[in-house]
Amino acid sequence: MEVVIIRLTPYREKDYIVNALSKEEGIITFRATGALNVKSKFAGKLFLYALVDVELRESKAGHTLTNVESLTNIAKVFTDEKRIIALNIIGEVISKTLKDNDSISEAFPLIKKVLMSLSETTKLISLVYLFTTNLLRILGSALVIDRCVNCGDTKSIIGVSFNKGGLICKKCYDEKTITLNAEEIQMLRYGFMINEEELLRHEFSDEAALSLLTLMLTYLEFTYNYKIMSKDLIK
Repeated sequence: MEVVIIRLTPYREKDYIVNALSKEEGIITFRATGALNVKSKFAGKLFLYALVDVELRESKAGHTLTNVESLTNIAKVFTDEKRIIALNIIGEVISKTLKDNDSISEAFPLIKKVLMSLSETTKLISLVYLFTTNLLRILGSALVIDRCVNCGDTKSIIGVSFNKGGLICKKCYDEKTITLNAEEIQMLRYGFMINEEELLRHEFSDEAALSLLTLMLTYLEFTYNYKIMSKDLIK
């Protein structure tokens, strides 16, 4: 079973209690016996936000890990500061937004795709931006991007409103509207139009994607009422 680890809790002297997300079961908890022993066959494979394939044994005491295989290029991620920051943002976002089994199951293909893509691309800000817009879409919080959310006008779009939930035209502009330029409006529309299989189809430069990623993380904070701490690490 493929899972994404979201919490590792040391237990007794050498064990971990692992909380993870899976497509099949939503949130799952299992014990990794001896995982803190450097000679354990689990050593180096269990870490926060890892995408792994696990085999579990079920008993009255719960699930116990019997085998684990990494599904991503861990070394390439953990030897690159920018990839580490991207992983932390992705992990923090999924940990704070995905709370029920249905949303976890629906979002799992997206999470798997973005984690596997971390070692495949150098356009990390673009990747995290498109992951964020896709997650918002899956969670039912996508912005209206085909017209002015207030009056329906498809022309003279000049910005976006979090309060109203979409793009805003010049006529409907107010003090809560965030002004965007033409390129940013196009990028925002693209972000909500694609699915998880298209995260790498078109990659934006870091310079172009940075403002949109910051905007969408701010929208997540606004929508779900929490602070994304790793947002401050983006450069």
